[in-house]
Amino acid sequence: MNKTFVSFSAKNIDAKLPKYRQLINSLLQDIEMGELKPGERLPSINEASEECYLSRDTVERAYTELHKMGVITSIFRKGYFISESKLKTKTKVLFLVGKITDSNKSIYDAFCSHLGKHFHVDIFTYKYKSQQFQEIINLQLGNYHYYVVMPHLIEAEDSILTCLNKISGDRLLLMDQNFEQIRHTHASLVCEPAKQIVQIFNTQLNLFNKYRAFNLVLTEEDYFDPQWINGCREFCESISMDFQVLDGLEQEDIRLGEIYFTLADMELAKAIHYADKLELRLGKDIGVLAHNDSCLKDILAGGITVLSSQPDQMGTIAAQMLLDHDKTSKKIELKLIVRKSL
Repeated sequence: MNKTFVSFSAKNIDAKLPKYRQLINSLLQDIEMGELKPGERLPSINEASEECYLSRDTVERAYTELHKMGVITSIFRKGYFISESKLKTKTKVLFLVGKITDSNKSIYDAFCSHLGKHFHVDIFTYKYKSQQFQEIINLQLGNYHYYVVMPHLIEAEDSILTCLNKISGDRLLLMDQNFEQIRHTHASLVCEPAKQIVQIFNTQLNLFNKYRAFNLVLTEEDYFDPQWINGCREFCESISMDFQVLDGLEQEDIRLGEIYFTLADMELAKAIHYADKLELRLGKDIGVLAHNDSCLKDILAGGITVLSSQPDQMGTIAAQMLLDHDKTSKKIELKLIVRKSL
């Protein structure tokens, strides 16, 4: 007996999406909720066309995309069926990042681990280029059940919003940056560091008061949220500490009585190396603070103090939001781990 699409119209609330995309999303939701099971026969193209008041071309396009995703299979002269292949029926997730950094890899690994074996996650990089960002999404539309996107260095331009609006709100999760201009309700998971930096650093004034200046070390190669600059500057102003942003770190930048907050591990290594050459003690003569933790930072140079955006937790929470079909906006809290370097 054929499974019908009688609930298609009732479920479809994102009327601005193309009709074939609405049909795809409705069927995927039925599968995820257990209303459609492996092996069940779907309506023929003609039957679905009549039942849903759609053109044959629209239904055929939806079925073709679902077939490409491995969600349905066709048997000659028998029709279309929900795929029974465990490999093909894995839920597919596109994970889009600007670059595969240590932090992004930690998020991705935790995300995949929490989702489990019934999900297949492909990672794509757009190299912080707006055009490549749009090309990847447009090319992969219909190939995945969910789209997890980290839009670093991507502005909320009309073309970007149009691109993201093509993904149903039920299928989209934005991480580490959100676009409120997107017209449909979607999931988001962000870290808003500016206010948190001020609050957290104020709990450790005894450490910061040992120094006379604060240097935030950035690199052009890696993404950083401007809120990191705003938060560090606001904190320094509140305690009358000199503040500057350094584009990379050179030996001549290392000065007695100053703090160096490195967002990239390469700059952290330079800070430790230069301090050693100048015979300056970490946590005494200069302070060193790094972004995000690792097992090496726990033991390196006696222990490096870190301010972490908790990438492992971010990946785990993102995965749970996807599993729960959670379309709310959540925030990740920063965590300061104090060690001997500050």
